[in-house]
Amino acid sequence: MAGSEVVVPEWLDSVYPNRERPWRSLQRCSLHVGNDGAGLQMEATELGYLVEAVEKTPGQDQRLRPGVLIIEIAGTPLLALDPDSLEEAFGSNFADGAELLVVEAEELRRATIERDSQGECPCNEADEFPEVVEIEPPEAEVLEHGSVMNLRLCPATKLRDLSPGKRGNLSEDLEHFAELHQLRAELHCPEATTASARLTLCGAPEDVAVAQEEAQKIMRFYDLLPLEEVKEAVSTVEVEGLVLHSLPARHRRRRKAPDAAEGEKAGKVVVTEVVDETHIEQPVMAVAIPSTEELRLYEYLDHTADVILHSWGKTLSQAFEQCCVCFFSYLTDLDTVSMVTSVDIQATGHDLTDLLYHLLDEFLFNFSTEFIICRRVEVDLDEANLRATARGYGEKFDLQKHPQGTEIKAITMHQMKILTPTTVASEQGIQKREQEEAHPEIVDHPFECYVLVDI
Repeated sequence: MAGSEVVVPEWLDSVYPNRERPWRSLQRCSLHVGNDGAGLQMEATELGYLVEAVEKTPGQDQRLRPGVLIIEIAGTPLLALDPDSLEEAFGSNFADGAELLVVEAEELRRATIERDSQGECPCNEADEFPEVVEIEPPEAEVLEHGSVMNLRLCPATKLRDLSPGKRGNLSEDLEHFAELHQLRAELHCPEATTASARLTLCGAPEDVAVAQEEAQKIMRFYDLLPLEEVKEAVSTVEVEGLVLHSLPARHRRRRKAPDAAEGEKAGKVVVTEVVDETHIEQPVMAVAIPSTEELRLYEYLDHTADVILHSWGKTLSQAFEQCCVCFFSYLTDLDTVSMVTSVDIQATGHDLTDLLYHLLDEFLFNFSTEFIICRRVEVDLDEANLRATARGYGEKFDLQKHPQGTEIKAITMHQMKILTPTTVASEQGIQKREQEEAHPEIVDHPFECYVLVDI
């Protein structure tokens, strides 16, 4: 608990002004740095460094644990910094005994949403909508912190023309809807006769994402959205140089899509999508097609309540590529996927199994946020530095075109194995490979990957 021994710094009070409740999880502790570093696995975020894992050596204070954000080091704030500035600020103060200020990530995220929804949230700004002549398809915008969605409705005149009884029922439905999803839901009705009404949802990113589809159903019930089924077009909004895409609701975690410069950082995703404005059934080829031939060097092995992805290749890079393709093949029939979109991903790891885990997890993250199904994958593997750069080719998942397979909920490290001609890498480390008789399909393909996934 944050008590009298933890003084809230002035810079934090200035970032979160008028905060009524005390910080529950704000703590100070010292950083331990040994000969091999601090033993921390962290992810750079706009709120500071998120601690993902803490190794046993050199050993850290129990307050420095997975799930907390490091927001200050040696008196230097780490909040709201770009990745390069964050790395520089942390690195320049990185030393044994450096004092850290940490807070639970969930508490800080909720505080950010609360602050924005009361002060900076677009739902409190004046109504500024471009004039429209015709009714447009619903448009969803994911704005700063991913916590606000604006759903464009029919012209405002249609909302004003609702009978008092219908207006009352709509208000009750929205009140119940907001309470159910723990959101703020506000209807905006501009005075301009040609302007569109809008529904604004404010809340946690995952709550907003899950609630989006139901919000559209409510608006359609009251005839405030077109009745015709309109294929979703990707709309974008730019926030501080960051281009974000509108996305359908998913029961998944969400994150912003970084721009091209940020995409050079490890563990980031860059999506390049070309939308055919005429939207013909067979999309035109919009990205370069990989020069390598299309291979399906994989299979699925049964496991209690889960499934094992098994891939193989003539090189380790090829085995990694086929493991990624195997992952996507479990989600849908890849023969129905056109290659009109490219996805660039970078991942790092502390060993080969950790590298493969993060590579697949980045593709899973991308699918969970951008819904891109990759039919082909190319992987440039840097074994010496344990880095992988991958490019996937495919398109946005569409139930009207792509058969729905089985959802993969998570990648796991359990029972993961990577085989080379002489070694086997697993959770237990690297061991000598026993020369067993090869499966007929993988003769001349001595590199193999086994990955257990949660379905």
